[in-house]
Amino acid sequence: MIEIPKNFEDQAAQRMTLYADALHTHGVLPGAPLAFVGVLTTGLPGEVIELALITPGAEHVWRAQPLGPIEGGAYRRHGLTTLDLASEPPFTQVYPQVLEVLQSAGPVTLIAWTGRFITAAVAASLPPGTPPLTPLDLQAIVDEQDRTLNPYARYLPSLPGMGYTVETPQIDPASALSHARALQAVTAALLERRSPRTIPPRW
Repeated sequence: MIEIPKNFEDQAAQRMTLYADALHTHGVLPGAPLAFVGVLTTGLPGEVIELALITPGAEHVWRAQPLGPIEGGAYRRHGLTTLDLASEPPFTQVYPQVLEVLQSAGPVTLIAWTGRFITAAVAASLPPGTPPLTPLDLQAIVDEQDRTLNPYARYLPSLPGMGYTVETPQIDPASALSHARALQAVTAALLERRSPRTIPPRW
């Protein structure tokens, strides 16, 4: 059994406290009504081709036919082709359903791992002037607290990488719902200030 040094335990506890306190400043508290969003896209950011929402008591998944091609890097990650999506509606028809589900869920805080990426992907999939989707960006919050502990850090934490800090479900890169479920688990762990599971990788 590997003995974890005391200074790691202290820093880990401090990190979890920073995460929770930062979420609290955004009104995200234990027991608060939350919703979680995950997407698959045609590229970076590209168009949304799959969007998953977890709202209190329900899970929702939509697929959409893109207007443009799917980039090679995106295909290698999620394995979807334009042929796979040929029978799906365009995202312009999907987006009103997404907004309706969020509205019917009541006053919830929508959380994404990479909020800015999702906002850009949704905007790239819709006509100019469409009301944007602007979830809380958990990656940015985690990164800010990590840099508080280590100002020399030169990375952005990934959602799969958070598995080093807290226990997360296995993430399927071909499933937006899998990403949303992992995000939900990470958020709960941070809010509850759970003990870290292992030593994170070096910066």
